[in-house]
Parts: sequence; structure tokens; C-alpha cells
Amino acid sequence: MHEYSTAVGVIETITAVAKEHNATRIKKVELVVGDFSMLNTEQLKFAFEIAAEGTLAEKADLIIEAQKGEIDCKDCGYKGSVDAKKKDVDHFVVDLVNIFECPKCKSNNTKISGGRDIYVKNIEVELGTK
Repeated sequence: MHEYSTAVGVIETITAVAKEHNATRIKKVELVVGDFSMLNTEQLKFAFEIAAEGTLAEKADLIIEAQKGEIDCKDCGYKGSVDAKKKDVDHFVVDLVNIFECPKCKSNNTKISGGRDIYVKNIEVELGTK
């Protein structure tokens, strides 16, 4: 379950940033998670709650924004979004080419060009007094 290791990494990152700014608590975390990141958002939320226990992020609200998957078609030049739900995407093939059909020309001569990211977009904290 790589959702837990991802959640731990997020907690480590946001906690370090919060401490640099003398925060006493992390209230809200906004993440962007790509369609092709192979992360289950419900499992990620659960893992985040567990990983946050005993940290500044304990009981923080976690908001997850989806980043659409995108492809480039080598045949017709289409660059844009594709619905990942139309194809069962396996963890092992997400880095390969030719797994998605171009919505414009129906070619499979495509390459994933976006939607594999996961990053912290914003955190909201309570600041301590100096």
C-alpha cells in the first residue's frame, strides 16, 4: 500500500514547513493527486489520518484535488485529457506508451504526458507567538 508511504512523506514535508514558520498546528492540507499517480484517494485519506497522529497535522482537514490524466498522440498531434476510468490502468503499465486511445483519431500511438503528479498545493496553519 503505497498510500501510507505517500501520506508519511506528505506529513514529513508539511510538518517541516510548519515548524519553519513557528506553527503550532496544521489545520488544513490541500493535495493535488494525478489520475495516473496510482493512488486511491480514500486509502490516502485514511493513511493520512494514521500518519498524522501525534504530529502538528493531527486532525487536519485533508482536501484532495484531482489532476486529470493527459496524453500526447503521436499520430494526429492531440494533446489533452483522457478518461483513465475507461481503461483499467495497472500500476506496472502506467509508464508505458500506447496504453490509451486518442479521443480524436482513436490511435493507440500515445504517450502519457500529465496526471502522474502528487504535490502539496497549500497548507493552513495556526501560528505560535514568539
